[in-house]
Amino acid sequence: MSDPQSEWAEVLLASLAEAGLVDVIISPGSRSTPLVWAACQIPGFRRHALIDERSAGFYALGQARVSGIPSLLICTSGTAPSHYYPAVIEAKQSGVPLIVLSADRPFELQQCGAQQTVDQTRLFGNYAAYYELGTPVADAGALLGLRRMARQAFADAIEAPRGAVHLNFRAKKPLEPALGARTPATSRPSRGAVVRPMPRPIAPADVSELVQSLTESACPLLICGALSLQESPRAELVQRFAEASGVIVCPESVSQLRFQLDAGLGGAVVCDAYEWLLSSARLSPALVPDFALQLGGAPLSTALGRLLGDSPALDYHICAESGWPDPLHKAARIVRGRPNELLEALCRALEGRPRPASATRRLWQRAGVWARQLVAEQLELGFGEPEAVATVTEALPSGSLLALGNSLPPRLVDRYCPAAARGIAVVSQRGASGIDGLVAGALGSASQAQTATTLLLGDISFLHDVGSLWAARAERLQTEGPRQPLVLVVINNAGGRIFEQLPIAERPGVQHEFWITPHQLELRGAAQLYGLGFWQARDRAELQAALAQAYGRAEVSLIEVVVDPHGAITRAQQLAAVIERRAGEVLSELP
Repeated sequence: MSDPQSEWAEVLLASLAEAGLVDVIISPGSRSTPLVWAACQIPGFRRHALIDERSAGFYALGQARVSGIPSLLICTSGTAPSHYYPAVIEAKQSGVPLIVLSADRPFELQQCGAQQTVDQTRLFGNYAAYYELGTPVADAGALLGLRRMARQAFADAIEAPRGAVHLNFRAKKPLEPALGARTPATSRPSRGAVVRPMPRPIAPADVSELVQSLTESACPLLICGALSLQESPRAELVQRFAEASGVIVCPESVSQLRFQLDAGLGGAVVCDAYEWLLSSARLSPALVPDFALQLGGAPLSTALGRLLGDSPALDYHICAESGWPDPLHKAARIVRGRPNELLEALCRALEGRPRPASATRRLWQRAGVWARQLVAEQLELGFGEPEAVATVTEALPSGSLLALGNSLPPRLVDRYCPAAARGIAVVSQRGASGIDGLVAGALGSASQAQTATTLLLGDISFLHDVGSLWAARAERLQTEGPRQPLVLVVINNAGGRIFEQLPIAERPGVQHEFWITPHQLELRGAAQLYGLGFWQARDRAELQAALAQAYGRAEVSLIEVVVDPHGAITRAQQLAAVIERRAGEVLSELP
């Protein structure tokens, strides 16, 4: 019995499996029945049922951030695929692979008032590659074309610049497969031909010119911006490069390297207090480097950005496999390729050559240690957002996964948490840098990680995505085998306090509730609704005890840390004043 529609759906899904796809995330609907049925027939697929398409989209991104492989989203027609839009934008902006498979109504039902029918053609605009799969027909040539489109879509998702791909499948009633129908063996894809991305080789000219610049530099800087797990260079390679070149390494929390490098290891100089040093009016003029190499995204640090933008004599270069991460328009060169390959080539050329020994470089080294000691001293004086974030990072299990929200959490980690070789991986949504789907993204990452996962985010971000807690419960019900702890730590400062650190906060007559959005909500209720373990902490001892209990159970836990609403900006101003007042101590040590 011939059933072209079911045959198309099964060949499409089997072709994606052949290419390397593993995880399929399904949101409920009727028009998607042929696709869901086919997904259930493919051996080896991991299927996840999530009712909310927005949560599903970010859940898929979270999975891909860890695995490097796109997950497949399946939804029904109408407005359903539009809920993927924020995740599709993030996929494009951050270079994370993603495949959306939307069911659609046939052509004859378009623009005639048919229910649950909208124009889904190129729904995501320039944010996703688009494939119209056409009308299923019983034709061998059409099936070959379908197989080709599936493999091409997978390649589009995983090859630089990486991102989202949208497949649109038009289904007619009856949507259920015909009884007794079976995909002919001749049309089924063969196994084993996995699609893999092609690495981009580093241009020899880029290497030779960087070697020349580094050789002539008296104080070179290595800025580690946002880097994915797949593109981040190995920590031992960064250390080797730092020892060979003499660069000062500034690892941001979103770079993977913050918790992979030890500030006091070997001959490398790792400065994790750059934000404080470069924000000092007395210290920053003496710390201006003459060379900077940026790996990955543009710096999250305001102070680093100001240094790059306000140093006209700085020889500034960027290594990025794709995109143009230079919002300051200052880079002399964009080196195309992965940082691993570039650093390997630079090490081979530089090892054995003398390293710079300038006063500026010595100041970076000494001031970094001095500032970190001051930060540690200040963290003993009270409890607020800085102490909460430091306590959480100190408690992270070695080798675990840390998911950072936006916008304050990564900045707090950069300011208050020292670099340490603890094997902790970091995932973050620094593409569009929004608060959409932060809970869902962490849940997706946790589903791929074989270790404990911790999400650190603010209360507004949590409330924006509180519905994704359903995914936490659903996944635990569907998951078989050993589980790992998943700990959600919400810093409750009664609103979006990042806005208190922006110029608008100083304007007289400003109605702050339109920026800070304070609330009176009890987060305990969310934990009760979704059946999660819950703790509330108001000081360091309570938080340490809550973290110990949460990491001791292989379940999803929610920890609410209640802090002074104005603590973040107050403590930052206090510490900056201390550093400024005592800056002469470190400056006097140099000749």
